[in-house]
Amino acid sequence: MRSDNQVVDSLRQTFPEANATTTIPVPGVIYITINPSFISKVCDHLFAQGARFVISVATDFLAQSNKIVVSHIFSFDEDGLTVAIRGQADSAHLSLDSISPVIPAANWAERECRDLLGVDFIGHPDPRRLALADDWPKDVHPLRRDFPYNYKPPSAPGNAVPLKPPPPQASVVPIGPFYPVLEEPAYFRVFVEGEEIVGCDYRGFYNHRGIEKLADSVLTYNQVVFLAERICGI
Repeated sequence: MRSDNQVVDSLRQTFPEANATTTIPVPGVIYITINPSFISKVCDHLFAQGARFVISVATDFLAQSNKIVVSHIFSFDEDGLTVAIRGQADSAHLSLDSISPVIPAANWAERECRDLLGVDFIGHPDPRRLALADDWPKDVHPLRRDFPYNYKPPSAPGNAVPLKPPPPQASVVPIGPFYPVLEEPAYFRVFVEGEEIVGCDYRGFYNHRGIEKLADSVLTYNQVVFLAERICGI
């Protein structure tokens, strides 16, 4: 069984120049803030050690410190440990290295952080828009603290997500955006060669309602739960 201190000591020994600052708010939860240039290497190291990638999230601290903090969260399930590798992006240069080239599961999470809070992930294999509408204006990020919950920006046509081209010799089979078995609209472009699927492109979030912004600003705790249950049909 790994302990909190064993995980921290291992990372410090492996990456002594990462200048890791560690916080353990409760047993089994570790926050490690490191030099941004080491984020991809440290995350790859944790993954190789058996940690499961959970999610990447961005938190707006621009009002307090002119920074947005990105946390890549991993879990050592058998050891009951959660590790958050944190990098800080300064307001003057809101970018960090992407971990998607070494951990493909982070692809969507990083794209959401980019859309909703404006952090650019350098080296991301597919930095296209994901969560925002096709007519949403550029450089407007709705989950930043200074974005009013009831503000509707003017439509900006021309920002539609470019479609991914199919591989050579592949045919495109479109599915959606409306399909009987889908709970919400989603558009899939499946690339096939004969009977073999060789790739896919996706466009979703058509029903993105801004619930996160409401929950983060004007709703109480009980109201958040009530609204979430109504939307999810629980």
